[in-house]
Amino acid sequence: MRIIILIGRLVLNVIYFFHKLFPIRNKVAIISRQSNEPTLDIRLISEELEQRKDIEVKVLCKTLESGMLSKIRYLFHMIGPQMHAFATSKVVVLDSYCIAASLLHHRSKLKIIQMWHAMGGFKKFGYSIIDKEEGSKGWIARTMRMHNNYDYILASSKESAIFFSEAFGYDLDHFKILPLPRTDLLRSAEFMTDTRRKIIETIPQLEERETILYAPTFRKDEAGIDGIDDLIREVDLERYNLIVALHPLMSGVQMPEQVITTQQFTTLELLSVCEYFITDYSAMIYEAALAAKPIFLYAYDFDQYTGKRGFYIDYCNDLPERPYFDPKEIMEAVKLHEYDVKRSISFGERYVAKTEEPCTVELADFINTLVKKHKPIVGTKGEKEI
Repeated sequence: MRIIILIGRLVLNVIYFFHKLFPIRNKVAIISRQSNEPTLDIRLISEELEQRKDIEVKVLCKTLESGMLSKIRYLFHMIGPQMHAFATSKVVVLDSYCIAASLLHHRSKLKIIQMWHAMGGFKKFGYSIIDKEEGSKGWIARTMRMHNNYDYILASSKESAIFFSEAFGYDLDHFKILPLPRTDLLRSAEFMTDTRRKIIETIPQLEERETILYAPTFRKDEAGIDGIDDLIREVDLERYNLIVALHPLMSGVQMPEQVITTQQFTTLELLSVCEYFITDYSAMIYEAALAAKPIFLYAYDFDQYTGKRGFYIDYCNDLPERPYFDPKEIMEAVKLHEYDVKRSISFGERYVAKTEEPCTVELADFINTLVKKHKPIVGTKGEKEI
């Protein structure tokens, strides 16, 4: 298997050589495999960059799904549009792991920025969970050169930079403390008010009673689905609206008719209409904290999940509220208002730094500086050094 990967690396770099014969332009490529459509962060930063003079912006979004046909489609996407974007851009921005970014021998002047999609470090990932149940095999990660070739990695705070340093395998000199563009919206009272109005116009029943937003984390298997069902059964749907924001790949949970599920609005947008936010291990806890929402932690499979993956933060002591392991207990805590929003706000301030300018503007300025730093070049320069 290792030999096959090494041969594949060689073939990909031969193909990439011909892409590098094209001239470099004043172009910024934004590449994602989080979804087939631009995420909120990508939309915000691309719109901001497009306002800058003499910068071309290219957005490429394609997921790598299960199934042989999907993998073949992604391969052609990688050796075509993706490779051409790397070869002809001055800056490439990623929001997730990108095979082409790590495997290819890039021109030395290409700058690659990793804008990881999570607001901060919460669940362990990357090199932190090598050879664990939910992680990659160590030999595969090394052979695939996982997370190689990044020049800069964004982190929402100094604490998150320490977590990401372990996950990506880089020292702290590679990190730039700059929260994701969507932070601007969470800190905007105008955005939250307008979004709340739009959602209520679409779902009028949200005005009738208090709303609970439940956002369970994605699991690779469906072993934890029973715990999700147990919580849903404990919610008094005569007293509360319940919105469940499931990951698109979590297909095994059947919702009662009264439970609200919607693909029309993102979990971030749904924060504008909820009075209570419940999660287990989702990094959405940072968004909820920035939105000053009461946070409740439903850790029904804590021991099993910790064994599979683990956390960067002390889950039981460093989060805004204590975790609940029983669905009846957490719903009783919601009814009795057993929370302190000040702790949520303090948590958000600790892990998501404040910036002088809007985060989107600061990131666009930084990218713009990198674009203007080098004149266009033609030809190959060999492998990028880290």
